[in-house]
Amino acid sequence: MKTNIDNKNSPELYSHLYEKYAPGLLFYARKFVSHQIAEDIVHDVFLSMWKKGNILFVEKSVVSYMFQSVQNRCINYLKKQNVRDEYKDKAIHDLKMEELTISSVEIKIIEREQIESIFKAIELLPKKNKEIFQLSYLKGKKNSEISDLLNISIRTVENHLYKALQELRKRLLP
Repeated sequence: MKTNIDNKNSPELYSHLYEKYAPGLLFYARKFVSHQIAEDIVHDVFLSMWKKGNILFVEKSVVSYMFQSVQNRCINYLKKQNVRDEYKDKAIHDLKMEELTISSVEIKIIEREQIESIFKAIELLPKKNKEIFQLSYLKGKKNSEISDLLNISIRTVENHLYKALQELRKRLLP
């Protein structure tokens, strides 16, 4: 059946085509996209046909044209959605990286504060304990080297270190 479709003169024909083919087109589109998106796509296809106006159709070619149009619009929608999803995934990734960066900065601040409190606690140690502790833990000297350097016994070095560590634990541990 040949039909001359004129959007000004044949709204009944468009209505007829819509009533006859829209459910099948909707069913077809729903294979690819959600129900709401499928409805939008089918409506857009009919609207596009309406806007083109004065087109000579054979009804079977109209059906094939509409199905092809619906399929193409579904594919275009999915491509756009994929690009959006990739953009969204990248944005989420960037936010996570930023959060990690902020976390590492916070960790560095906390570490710095802890180190500062350790050094303050070391400064409060008795003079001999502080000196031996610094030689041992900050300068990496062995007990025997400290003993020779300060001209005291290894046992005295060990006692001073023990007392220094006890004092630091008291000051630093809650």
